[in-house]
Amino acid sequence: MLSLPDLTEQEREEVRQACGFACVRCGVTIYRYLRLPDAAQATLLCPTCHGLVEEGRLTAAQVHGFHTNPVVRQRHFARDRLPFSPELPMLIIGGTRLLRDTPIPLVLDGEPIMMFAPPRRSRGATRISLRMGAPDGSPVQVINGNEWLPTDGSWHFLLRGDRYSIMAARGEGLAVLRIVARNRIAVEHLRTTIRGRRLEVTPDWLEIDGKRYVDRIGSGALVGLEC
Repeated sequence: MLSLPDLTEQEREEVRQACGFACVRCGVTIYRYLRLPDAAQATLLCPTCHGLVEEGRLTAAQVHGFHTNPVVRQRHFARDRLPFSPELPMLIIGGTRLLRDTPIPLVLDGEPIMMFAPPRRSRGATRISLRMGAPDGSPVQVINGNEWLPTDGSWHFLLRGDRYSIMAARGEGLAVLRIVARNRIAVEHLRTTIRGRRLEVTPDWLEIDGKRYVDRIGSGALVGLEC
């Protein structure tokens, strides 16, 4: 299945709406825009499900079936276990009392590490963006508004229970987001180095260049902490 990076924003909106703002097979809200097998239409598949297609473990007919009837539109699908919320999420991060109304909790060396935004439509998914350091320390946009950007195997994505896990194929890059509720996300572990500046974060503390802090991220601002 071919990636479709050149879709217009209107076309992307139409694809998201048709697919229920998530992977049509599993409902994960991190996805790629991909051309349906043997068709001109586009669909959404998470990195894991797209890997199954590439390995031949999902057939073209199965992918078409998922696209026609996305899992998030099925009655049995439990939306509460994934970040489907019309509100900006509250965050559990860095030993701070529940972080509210802070779209960019952390900026490291001028780079916004994480960004969160409410969906453009009420039935959509929380928009998550993630910027991490490559093995050479240069900043890399891994996720942009829920779109999974890597196509070269440099980063891996996995849904583990209620956790979105993003891991670098090389180096120490790691981000684990636990979906506590539709509008509540815990930064369970984040670790990255950008241009020699090292950041590590858990729900209880954050460490910047080897110095550990608690309760340093501020609520109610565009940026919670710039370091």
